[in-house]
Amino acid sequence: MARILAIDYGEKRIGLAHTDESQIIASPLETIDRKEIFHYLHDYLNKEDVDAIVIGDPKTLNNKPAEISKKIKLFIDKLKK
Repeated sequence: MARILAIDYGEKRIGLAHTDESQIIASPLETIDRKEIFHYLHDYLNKEDVDAIVIGDPKTLNNKPAEISKKIKLFIDKLKK
């Protein structure tokens, strides 16, 4: 099996976590400056076998998209490319 990479997108920093290769335990990985994230992900994905990437989708208390949701969508679109 391969790892699952989790991304918590923030306007200044992005938090990363990953599972073990058995996908049983998740552990913190790094906190990266937003400007460096694609360079970091490129290096990480070349070193590690990743099965899936999970990106947080924050909601307000009324279960509506948070203000940062539009920026997360743009990040996801760029990541897909």
